[in-house]
Formats: sequence, structure tokens, C-alpha cells
Amino acid sequence: MRKRSIIIFVLLLFFWIVISAEVDLQHVLVGTIVSFATVWLWQDLGPRQPSVPTAGVFLLLARCIVMLAWYIIQSNIAVARTLLFNKPPAKPMFVIMETSIMSNWGRVLLATCITITPGTVTIDVDPETGRFIVHALTEENAVGLLYWRIIDEIERLEKRMKRRGAHVVDTGRAHDFNSPNTLKSDYRTDSH
Repeated sequence: MRKRSIIIFVLLLFFWIVISAEVDLQHVLVGTIVSFATVWLWQDLGPRQPSVPTAGVFLLLARCIVMLAWYIIQSNIAVARTLLFNKPPAKPMFVIMETSIMSNWGRVLLATCITITPGTVTIDVDPETGRFIVHALTEENAVGLLYWRIIDEIERLEKRMKRRGAHVVDTGRAHDFNSPNTLKSDYRTDSH
């Protein structure tokens, strides 16, 4: 647990320095305080924190990100062609997709990938069935989503993490306060 907290602290501090774009005493001191406070305040989430991914998991994730970047470039060109030259003509439509992605984090990752790719927006994801409702700008975009290689990459990443027994922040339960699947221990009732 202590090792994980140190790693999270270092990552938060590094992120702080990167987004502040300054490396002086003031920024490093404030970043250290904020990173320490964040780790300290969230320490009770220790059992639900993800384990540190292996190099193989990082490589699969990097491959997914590179593939996504390529799809974003292709989609930008396709959307520009549709809007400027009407080739193919804009024919907005809704698509219902069902994938074999089982984890909540995998579904969220796929929904995010769909949304940040121009020409498509994830409207809804059913947490029970994993059914996605997606709005696509053209019929070509809609059909392309059904055979998207990123879905396979996320499934591969999901299987790799399950195979190595990695603990991922995904309980498979709804965390709404009124949900029948929510445990009392999921929420603090004291005022401390």
C-alpha cells in the first residue's frame, strides 16, 4: 500500500509540474503539497486502487493510443471532406453497438474513444448490457464503428489485465446511493 501511495504521489507531482510549465521553488512546493494532500485524503480507497500495470499492459495501451491518433486524423479528413465537398453526403444516424467488452473501465474507454473521434459521439452506454448508442455523421462512419479495431484492442487489454489478476477499479456494481447493489461501506456516514 505504501509503495502504491508513493508512486501515485510521484505521478501527481510530475503531472503538476508538466501542466504548470514552470520548475521553480513555488510551483514545486505547491505541487508537492497538493499531491501529498490528494494521496492522504484518498488513502482509504487503497483496496479499490488499481495495481501498477506491467510493461505489456503499457505497450497495449500505447498501441491503442497510437491507433486512436491515426483514427482521429483519418476522421478529421473525412469530416472535412463531408462538410466542405459533401462527399460522402452528411446523413446523420444513430447506431446501436453491442461489444464483448465486459468491464466498466473498458466501456468508458471505448465511449471516450468514440466521442473524441470526429464524426461520432457516444450518446449512451447501458452498464448492464454494454450496449452503446452512438450518433454518426455519415453512414460510412456508422458502419466503420461496427468493425473498429480499437474495440479489439480494448478487449485484448481487458483480457491481459484479467489474466494477470490485476485489480482494476471496477466492482461491476452501480455506485448510486439508492442502488440496491451499493454497500453501506461505499459511503462514509460520519462527519469526520
